[in-house]
Amino acid sequence: MLSEWGVFRESQPLEHRVQTHGATTFPARGRVPATGNLFRGVPGRIALGQLWSRGSDRFSKNTATYHTMKINVLKTAFNKAALAALALMGFAAAPAGAQNPNYAPGDILLFFQQFGGTQTVMVNLGAATTYRDATANLLNIVNISGALTGATPAGAAFGSTWYDDPTLFWGLAGVFNSSTSNSTVTNGDPGRTLYVSRQRASLGAEGFAVATPWTVGSNTDMTTVANGIIGQNNRMETQSLTTTLVEGTGTSNIDQQHLFNIGGTPTSSFSVLASGGVQGDFGAGSFGTLGGVTAEGALDLYRILAVNPAGTVETGTVRAGQYQGTFVIEQDGEVSYIAPVPEPSTFALLAGSAIFGLIRRRRSQRD
Repeated sequence: MLSEWGVFRESQPLEHRVQTHGATTFPARGRVPATGNLFRGVPGRIALGQLWSRGSDRFSKNTATYHTMKINVLKTAFNKAALAALALMGFAAAPAGAQNPNYAPGDILLFFQQFGGTQTVMVNLGAATTYRDATANLLNIVNISGALTGATPAGAAFGSTWYDDPTLFWGLAGVFNSSTSNSTVTNGDPGRTLYVSRQRASLGAEGFAVATPWTVGSNTDMTTVANGIIGQNNRMETQSLTTTLVEGTGTSNIDQQHLFNIGGTPTSSFSVLASGGVQGDFGAGSFGTLGGVTAEGALDLYRILAVNPAGTVETGTVRAGQYQGTFVIEQDGEVSYIAPVPEPSTFALLAGSAIFGLIRRRRSQRD
């Protein structure tokens, strides 16, 4: 029985028939953002006509596949009228201080702002560790076209050709906490481990970084960035019950954390990451093809350690960015992740493991 959201009294099984469109590859974590999801951490989840399932699955593009599954429908203290009203709104609004079942500390949020614009968009892409640990491309993670064009209720008015707009900028950021502890490790990351993007200015080779890795000058700066990301991303926690949040610049923290100069060029992010900040822009024509995806823009993702205690999943030089992969977005609003090519040392380890396994099998066959 769930206890994360609402007051649940009892549950009962229900046959629910859902329709899923488009080619979708689910991350290993099994959580693909979708508008209207009420439940978090359930093996099978229903969200406004979209199937959520643990593990990986794929559906043929431009076809409609029907799936019948049993879920537990949890009766809550909300009455039917209140639930119906929330459904009509797409669970878009949440009271201040509400807990968003579609957000957790350490999630990576994709965000958009427009120079001179009045709205911002924030989309949860799931746990940063999903991408840190990915060994293959994750295609069609989420489609956010409606949120960008204003086609969905409460969507931003960036226009139908947002992908050609040089005044529109996008970026990525995530952090689990701002703890200065030298020993606490959560999900393989010590406190203040930053996940931030940098614009991929040229196509380059798939699986390799193009953007210059971030470096952070001091321990204090790491804390400043961590707190800035938390201040920005917590709006998703307190102001939304879905994976998407559209806000005016008067209440959003995105425009406060990512500043423009008078000419409309980004100058810094989170008060520390200068030289253009973590955002990239768009422009006429497509960016290029990565992972079989024709992209309108690309952002390289970096992981930055504040400390390097024993037990971290991936160690590295403190306050120096480690390339984690590249996020791309298509003209139709599909967001995908292109995994990095393993470093030579990783290739050697994998090859050694394969050879060792082969020797063991042969010895076993002889015995």
